[in-house]
Amino acid sequence: MIKFFRKIRQKMLTENKFSKYLLYAIGEIVLVVIGILIALQVNNQNNIRTEKQSLKNYLYKIARNINDDIEVGKLMLKTRTEHSNICAKATLAIAKRDFNPETQRTITNAVFAMMIEQPINFNRTGFESLKNSGYLQYLDDLRLEELIYKYYNITDKILFEESSCQVWANDLDLEFHKNGFFTKWLQLLEIPNQKLTEVVGNYTNELCQHPGNDVVISLLHRGFLFDPYLTDWYREQTAIGKELLTEIENYNLK
Repeated sequence: MIKFFRKIRQKMLTENKFSKYLLYAIGEIVLVVIGILIALQVNNQNNIRTEKQSLKNYLYKIARNINDDIEVGKLMLKTRTEHSNICAKATLAIAKRDFNPETQRTITNAVFAMMIEQPINFNRTGFESLKNSGYLQYLDDLRLEELIYKYYNITDKILFEESSCQVWANDLDLEFHKNGFFTKWLQLLEIPNQKLTEVVGNYTNELCQHPGNDVVISLLHRGFLFDPYLTDWYREQTAIGKELLTEIENYNLK
């Protein structure tokens, strides 16, 4: 093809048809420019398809993370609801000085439920990868983008509150040990080396006069009031997560 055009140019020059040669040269330049523009357009379209596919891959990862998160949220919703109920029963038992074997176990379980750390693992790897990749700028769905940020904002709030609750519970745990309440309540000197799962405290009228009793009441009261506050957030996290999964599925079908 190149040799063909070269022969045409040479023929025009030898025949002294400069004006025709000039028009031909301009036409050839136009064809080259058009060819370059077409190539650039094709390359641009290929890049856009690659970017969109990469974005969809990140969204798939986020969807997998959210599916796992929802299961965590459901479990924590169940756990925190149970904690609230048992804290209410334990508070009532102490207030009424009802210390039969059943209520003794209820009080012990309620205190331990509030003090033992609740492991939570909301998986953010897909979202963090998307942010670091720079592909988030190619997301052309405002509703989907809004839901992504809304979902991870609520999980951040839950993690912060759960962490704050645990720090507070750990401080109370230290206070229990300082004032000797745990030793007296759990009879650690009389029954040493007890397994935590088998421990049942011996709450008594005498123990209600101990400074640690006020700490217990504070702990149970927070469990009764604070856990329902958290359960609302877990419900919201689950609801937004499901809505986000639907939006991601619809987007990836485009």
